[in-house]
Amino acid sequence: MNAYTLHSVCAVTAWLAFAYKLTALRKAPRDYALAALCGALLFSAIAYTIAHPRLYVPVDRLLGFPNGAALVSMTCIVLVLACQQFVLTFWAHPPAVARRKARPRALAALFVLAALFTLYVMTGPSEQRPKDFALHYATDPPFAVFLSIYLLYFIGSEAAIARQSHAYAKVSHRLWLRRGLGLVAIGAWLTLAISLSRAFSVPLEALSVDLNPMEPITRVLGDVGTLITYVGWTLPGWGPALAAPGRRLRARRQYQRLRPLRNALHEFAPTIELPAYADGFWHRLRPSYLEFKVYRLVIEIRDCQLALRPYADPHAVRVAGELGRAAGLAPREVLAVEEATQLASMVRSRRRNTAPAAHCGPRAAAGPQGSGLADEIDWLVRVAEVMERSPYVAEALAGSRAETVGEGPGRRSGIADVA
Repeated sequence: MNAYTLHSVCAVTAWLAFAYKLTALRKAPRDYALAALCGALLFSAIAYTIAHPRLYVPVDRLLGFPNGAALVSMTCIVLVLACQQFVLTFWAHPPAVARRKARPRALAALFVLAALFTLYVMTGPSEQRPKDFALHYATDPPFAVFLSIYLLYFIGSEAAIARQSHAYAKVSHRLWLRRGLGLVAIGAWLTLAISLSRAFSVPLEALSVDLNPMEPITRVLGDVGTLITYVGWTLPGWGPALAAPGRRLRARRQYQRLRPLRNALHEFAPTIELPAYADGFWHRLRPSYLEFKVYRLVIEIRDCQLALRPYADPHAVRVAGELGRAAGLAPREVLAVEEATQLASMVRSRRRNTAPAAHCGPRAAAGPQGSGLADEIDWLVRVAEVMERSPYVAEALAGSRAETVGEGPGRRSGIADVA
């Protein structure tokens, strides 16, 4: 793969990324950050397309003056950098504040564009150079000023984009946005390094140092950095789909752990059941289908637990906690053993329709309160596993008044047994 093959890949990728984000913009036309991102991708696609060596001469012929493709390409790059800064500004601030902060960036871009057009008319580069336009004219003093203004704006903008992307990635609470901004920062730092090398090329060319052998390497590295930024800007949209198989496997494992526990409790609280989930064949293939079913199980388990609280055996719960602590279990594991014992005693007592003797009032769920639904699901999955496998649950029930006569203390409980 040569440098211009990668250049073509960048052009195609930019057009695909623009089309992808444009569909999202149609659904949210007032999203200024999304509009700026679409603008950045569009101008980048145009810049890469018309700067391709096979299209450079036809574009010049269409515009009617030599090296017009280079001027249009540089103009688009300035607009790309401005739009990328707008994206980060509108992502990080409320609309009113973002508009105020974006105004100086817009004025800076307009000033640079005005300077580039003015200097281009003054220098009038007449020889078409599709492959080494900047290097060839860097020795011309008026054009060196033109190129210096462009490179200074490029360096300053890329440095700002890299710094802001890295800073916002560290504070973002959305996983795929954080990853995307991290990639944008990496791509921006890489293209910044390339722009610095080009900035040094201006005085080196004036000293008759031949930098043409380095041009293909510079192009490749610049294109790689650009591709990384394309991935970073679009990753928050399509990245979650990459996690869909893992989400589905996780939800199925959770469902398989919680379903027996729910059934054991629901047998004695049959009126507690949420409405059936309306779904079709294709909807069942989505991870959200199983995740919603797991969510229903959690609600039904907690509701059944509340309804069966009068049948909980606090003595068995206390014994289970003591056994766990004596065995050296971690505090969280002790809590899981206590709550599993509570659930098992509820089912066993309700099966006999007899509340435990000397019952001093129901004990609340022993488990720690999580910060969200995901924590609650993980906790109940752990409780279900402990209820199925822990010998301390069976031993605590064996020593309680609710235990069936004749069952030894070493017997494992199991959800099916208590039900």
